[in-house]
Amino acid sequence: MSTTGTRRDRRERERERRGRDHRSHTGTRGRSTRIGGQWIALGVVVVALALFFGLQALGVIKTGPPPVADLNAPKFSPAQTVGVQSPDEGNTHVTAGQTVTYKTNPPTSGSHWGQPAGPVPWGTKDTQLQREAVLHNMEHGGIIVWYKALGADEKTKLTDLVSQLRSNGYPKIVLMPYNDMSDAKIALTSWTWSLKLQAYDDAQIVQFVRAHHAGPDAPEPGAP
Repeated sequence: MSTTGTRRDRRERERERRGRDHRSHTGTRGRSTRIGGQWIALGVVVVALALFFGLQALGVIKTGPPPVADLNAPKFSPAQTVGVQSPDEGNTHVTAGQTVTYKTNPPTSGSHWGQPAGPVPWGTKDTQLQREAVLHNMEHGGIIVWYKALGADEKTKLTDLVSQLRSNGYPKIVLMPYNDMSDAKIALTSWTWSLKLQAYDDAQIVQFVRAHHAGPDAPEPGAP
C-alpha cells in the first residue's frame, strides 16, 4: 500500500470524525435550546396567570356573566311603594326541623330555625330549601326570590339578573325554586314585604330589591 493512499485514508477518517463530532454538538445544543425555550414559555404563562388572578382579586378585572341591564336606568328606580306589606308575625327562633305555619305564602315573617340551620348561604340554589331556614335570611335583611314553572329563557334571565344584583351592592339574595306556590311564577319577599309576578319583569324585580334589601323593616338588617 502506498504512503499517499494511507495519508489520504487518514485524512478521510479525520474529516468523518470531525463531522460526527460537529453533528453531535449541534444536536445537543438544539435540544438544549428547545428545552430552554419551553421553560421560558412556561414561566411566561405562570406570570400571566398570577397577574390575572392578582388583578381579579383587586377588582380591576371582573369575571362572571355579562351585565343584564344598566341598574342605574330610570326604570329601575323604586316607586314610592314596591310590593305589598303584611302584618309582622314575629321572629322567634324554633328548633331546627320544626314545621311552622305562616299566614302568607311564601312567608314574609314569623318563627324560623335558628343557627346553624338558618340562615342559609346567600346565592342561587338548584333545589327548594325549607321555608323555616330561609326566613332567617329575611330576618337579616335579605331577599328571597322564589320561582315556579319558569321556561328556560326566563330562568336564565332571572338567574343572571340576581347574579348581577349580588355583584353590585345587593349581596343578600337567595334565589331558589318553590313548588308550593299557585298564584305566581315569581315571588320576591323581604321581611313583611312581598311582590308576586306572573312572568319575568326585570324592572319590578330590581325595584323591589333596591327598596327592601337590608331595609329597616327587618329585625336584624345589619347581620351577615
